[in-house]
Amino acid sequence: MGSAIIKGLSENAELKKIIAFDADPGRLESLTGTKNIETAASAEEAARASDIIILGVKPPVISSLLKDINSALQNQIVISVAAGVTLQTMKEVTPGTIKLIRAMPNTPALVQQGMTVISPDTSCSDDDITMAREIFSATGRVLVMAESLMDAVTGVSGSGPAYVFTFIQAMADGAVKMGIPRQQALELAAQTVKGAAELVIQSGENPLALRDMVTSPGGTTIEAVHVLEKSGFSGIVMDAIEKAANKSKMLGSKK
Repeated sequence: MGSAIIKGLSENAELKKIIAFDADPGRLESLTGTKNIETAASAEEAARASDIIILGVKPPVISSLLKDINSALQNQIVISVAAGVTLQTMKEVTPGTIKLIRAMPNTPALVQQGMTVISPDTSCSDDDITMAREIFSATGRVLVMAESLMDAVTGVSGSGPAYVFTFIQAMADGAVKMGIPRQQALELAAQTVKGAAELVIQSGENPLALRDMVTSPGGTTIEAVHVLEKSGFSGIVMDAIEKAANKSKMLGSKK
């Protein structure tokens, strides 16, 4: 996730400088020479030189990382993208002078088509929130939502690309089964999903209304939709989102 964010920022955001640190020397070396990016020798060094700090680590690492950089924290904006880690958890290990924001981006940020939700702490001003929005806008769309909804957001958009990749693979497998070569099958499936998603966004129509537009009486589409719904397709997706959201909530309860 950190790689996706930093790639989007380096290509789109009008920032004077991006300072990166990674515990993996190989990852850090791969950023050398990338536009607008400098590398730091430590997390503390990167934090001390930054006005805005984005923590792109796994949930169990957040608290220990914040403790490691604590001496470098003064008045910066600190943004965590770790699933389940609450603002309160971060408050407990950071100085009261910093501004905290919890964010949930997703991997399509790699191609500037990400979906990020940010949830600011009460310590953040309108300007701080605007700045965070601008940063993540470099990687796609951004919404501001209450922290109470962040576990659900994780289940929908944070983990969501994996559901869509699974669906694309299944569509492509079906095409291959019917005789279409693999590469063409993948292109057919992926572009269909991309186009359908863009149609929902641009039209603002209810997805079921758009589905009705292509579901002719007695046609091929209703046959396929019947199979999906008979097999519990919608319920399975809803259950998957609920499971992911509950897992996010569980991660947040671990300190």
